[in-house]
Amino acid sequence: MVFRLLMTSLSCIALTSCIAIAVRVPQSSSNPESASKIQLSAENTSKTNVTSAAIDSSKRVSSDTSNEKSNKGNNKSQKISTGPAFAANGNYMTLTRTEATNNLGNPIYTLTLYANGQQVDVFKTVSGRAHTQNKDRNRSGTEAPLPNGEYRVATSTKRGTIAEAGKLFLPIYPNFRTGRTALGIHVDPSFEQNNGEDGTSGCIGLTSQEDLSKVLEYVRTYRPKLLEVNI
Repeated sequence: MVFRLLMTSLSCIALTSCIAIAVRVPQSSSNPESASKIQLSAENTSKTNVTSAAIDSSKRVSSDTSNEKSNKGNNKSQKISTGPAFAANGNYMTLTRTEATNNLGNPIYTLTLYANGQQVDVFKTVSGRAHTQNKDRNRSGTEAPLPNGEYRVATSTKRGTIAEAGKLFLPIYPNFRTGRTALGIHVDPSFEQNNGEDGTSGCIGLTSQEDLSKVLEYVRTYRPKLLEVNI
């Protein structure tokens, strides 16, 4: 009887131990794997966030660069004329830069006349003075060359108000905002004369009375729509 009671107690103890082991084993064996999975998931999430941030940063840099180029493209276009829209068959004039200077160092600009889209004549001119070429071309009183842009050309001349404007003065009117006024085309009576007056105060100065007569005859005949200055 005592032996049976002893065996029964031992069986209960063994069963209790098995149950305890059965409960503990899954917990102890699964926790490392679960922790490992959690750690890997966290690492993957961190990598994804870093990659996304890098892509977003790259997009912002690319966008900023494009805007900067666009702004630069927009600033340049405000200073330089895009050219006459009717150049294919219109009457107009252009003033462009050359690499030449006169005997006193004043830059030479080329005045080109077009009729029905075809070049009909070219003249040597000056604008401003040798020492005023780099001054503000949109500010009055600088005696700098006239600013770039498109100008409306008058159909008739006026008398020059000062000796350096000559006897005949053909007004031109800027089609843009500027501080310069009283601009026009006339002969420069002091061209290459060492009297301190070589050049103009900003107008387009032709080098001879003969050249001015030819330009005025062209204006009377063809009534040019505009003058484009790009110097």
